[in-house]
Amino acid sequence: MKVSVKYNEICEENLKEELIWLTEEFHILFKSKLENYTEKDKEIANDILDYFLTYIHAYDSIKLYNLLFDAIENIEKMFPELF
Repeated sequence: MKVSVKYNEICEENLKEELIWLTEEFHILFKSKLENYTEKDKEIANDILDYFLTYIHAYDSIKLYNLLFDAIENIEKMFPELF
């Protein structure tokens, strides 16, 4: 069986696409609320991040982990009242 040499590059591109989706999802769900978030909104935001962190795999690459946590940190800065 032959393993692709570009495995890490493929994983990185897949993760980048997922992180773009994650950021867009937060904008769609919460940007229009103008920071008047309910407890349910906060619960949904945390559930999305928990789910994402549970099921996304950074494939033991520090570069991928850094991309993941930078994106989550940026989301938390954009929507501080949710967290």
